[in-house]
Amino acid sequence: MAAIEDPHGLPGAPVARTSYVGRDHEVTELRALLDAERLVCVVGPPGVGKTRLAVRLAADLAAELPDGGALIELAELRDAGLVANTIAVALGLPTHAGAEPRELLEHLRDRRTLLVLDNCEHLIDACAEIVHAILRECPRVLVLATSRQSLGVTGEHLYPLLPLAVPEPDDVHSPADLDGYDAVSLFVARARALMPSFEVTEDNHRDVARLINGLDGLPLAIELAAVRLRSLSVRQLADRLTTRLSLLAGTPRAGSHRHRSLHGTLEWSFELCTPDERLVWARASVFAGSFDLCTAERVCGGDGVSPAAMMDVITGLVDKSVLIARQHSGENRFHMLETLREYGREHLSAEEAERAGQRHRDHYVARAAHVRETAGTPEGLSACQRLRLDHPNVRAALEYFRRTPGQADAGVAMMTDLHQYWHTWRLLAEARAWLDRLLPDASPGGPRVCLALLYNAAYCVHEGDLDRCDTLVTEATEMATGLGDEFLMSRATFTVGFLAECRGQPGRAAGLFSTAVAGFRAVGNRRGELASLNHLGWSTGFSGDPDGGRRILREGLALSTELGDLQSGLYSLAGLTMIEAEFGEPDVAARTLGELVAAAKNLEVDRWDVEWLSSAGWVAGRRGDHARAATLYGITETACRVQGIAMHTLAAFEAPNARHVRRTREALGEQEFERRFTAGAALSEAEAMLYVFDTPEAIRVPSGADLLTRREREITDLVRQGLTNGQIADRLCISRRTAEKHVANIMNKLDLRRRTQLAAWAVRRPE
Repeated sequence: MAAIEDPHGLPGAPVARTSYVGRDHEVTELRALLDAERLVCVVGPPGVGKTRLAVRLAADLAAELPDGGALIELAELRDAGLVANTIAVALGLPTHAGAEPRELLEHLRDRRTLLVLDNCEHLIDACAEIVHAILRECPRVLVLATSRQSLGVTGEHLYPLLPLAVPEPDDVHSPADLDGYDAVSLFVARARALMPSFEVTEDNHRDVARLINGLDGLPLAIELAAVRLRSLSVRQLADRLTTRLSLLAGTPRAGSHRHRSLHGTLEWSFELCTPDERLVWARASVFAGSFDLCTAERVCGGDGVSPAAMMDVITGLVDKSVLIARQHSGENRFHMLETLREYGREHLSAEEAERAGQRHRDHYVARAAHVRETAGTPEGLSACQRLRLDHPNVRAALEYFRRTPGQADAGVAMMTDLHQYWHTWRLLAEARAWLDRLLPDASPGGPRVCLALLYNAAYCVHEGDLDRCDTLVTEATEMATGLGDEFLMSRATFTVGFLAECRGQPGRAAGLFSTAVAGFRAVGNRRGELASLNHLGWSTGFSGDPDGGRRILREGLALSTELGDLQSGLYSLAGLTMIEAEFGEPDVAARTLGELVAAAKNLEVDRWDVEWLSSAGWVAGRRGDHARAATLYGITETACRVQGIAMHTLAAFEAPNARHVRRTREALGEQEFERRFTAGAALSEAEAMLYVFDTPEAIRVPSGADLLTRREREITDLVRQGLTNGQIADRLCISRRTAEKHVANIMNKLDLRRRTQLAAWAVRRPE
């Protein structure tokens, strides 16, 4: 389960609670509301701090839930059909989400978790639909939404978020009169971040009061104003803002006082920018999500902004808090709050917006082409990793193709270029969704359309939708035959073989893959040949010819080395490991697994396919290390759930896997197997990969239930049900501190580190 993080902080960093100023009363009220209700929507105007409040509360609450929580950021999403998919990805389910929420609901059905849906207003109907389904079918899930309007779902409880309290200037006679105002505290905190010596004094307290009152307590407006202290005094700030608001008051667009306050602050900030900064601010509004300097140069440069000046322009926008800089892998990426993005968009003419959109589209088309050109190489893997940070922008480019008449063919071409990207990140459901949207409007019968159909069929196989795969591959095969395209015909044969493999027909699959190998060789497509060899070797081995399978997989391994396709080499080694574990000697299987682990480390692979994990369990079991085998099977079960994969997808693999698991269960006994299995299942992905790679002697495993007292067993069961410490205290009529102490003692006795491990142990514990 994804952690709740501060969306304005560093990626992957926990929420820095010390960065929050004020809102303690609101946090308490909202926490009490979420303790009693399952759906709460924080509503309020832009800039009022809805996201910060929700994230601050959720970071604490999610830590108490057995299945944690996830933040789903929707501000950058434009396609309502991808709401369910976006939620699934945030939960660690990159597949089986698609346009249908069925698998998402199934995943959430028995989980006690918190979903934070942030910025729902522009996708209100889609959000309302999925939230209604979650409330109906997933009784233990809590939903905290933020929006400028209510979702309108039965059971929704609104929490209107008001601006921070502000002083009346006429009532302020000394600095002490400003104490207790959260708006003032926020301004002072942000001012001190820029000027550590800043204080509210006898000389400036009236000006501080005027300034804060004029900003109407809107946190975003306050933070933008504080940045100006680098060049203006508080009195100058207050005077200039008062002038700006007076001018706005007479305009037809003035709207509410709060809207004037925010819009006035934005317009004021805009006018204080240099002409180049204003232009880049406006052009950067075409981005969805973050971007790097190189991308800014290509999308926002030209037509008045030279590439050489872009670094200074971006630095200026960061200094003015228009852009937020976040460091990732040693490089800065830049993010713009949605309110600032909307304001920038207002300053783009229709023609300029179209030109910026085309530059944005062309940049990501080129990035996708680079993924295709480097597929199978270390650079290709790196390209996929870098592009993941730009996923919202990839979506925006595809959306451009989808909504623009006559652009579907180009969109299909970009989708086929991204084939390796979708696979690398297991975003197969989303890939299917985009192809299903683009293909109906594409020119029929072309090579790219045929290839897209075959890729879509393969995505269906991975997700277990074999009937849909059958339909698509039949259509594509007829198209490839009509085109007389030998490559596409070989690709179609490969996909039919993959389908047979997953239907438990390894002998038939081997024949099809053999034909595909010959076809790819005939047209000189070495990567297609390599992929076919890997599947041919596996199918040959598991159809009764392990020696033939070994020979073919070694041939594939040699070809992967020749081509520099180290990723495919992993699949060759994985197939060899499975054949050796099933048919060979235990020591040979262990050596082959060692080659696979070393190669994966060299490529810095941090997520293994579930078949590879299971084969590692097979090897451990064959060598008599059943404790390790059981732990690996637990890791595999969690990997299946997180990656959205059903083990039965590869039917020919299911039967031998069941045999290996049964042998380990019999060797260890039911109770010990469950202990080890549960320990593996409760590991985080990072911990699981360390276990697989580093082959430790043992990991912490839960001890027996006999170590717990009757009251501790009772509390453990309540943890299993998803109750927080506060709810446990209420249920048992004890203090919250006593409940917390009991839970800590239980985890110490069982040698567990996280509440989720305790919940997992309680679910599977022997009675």
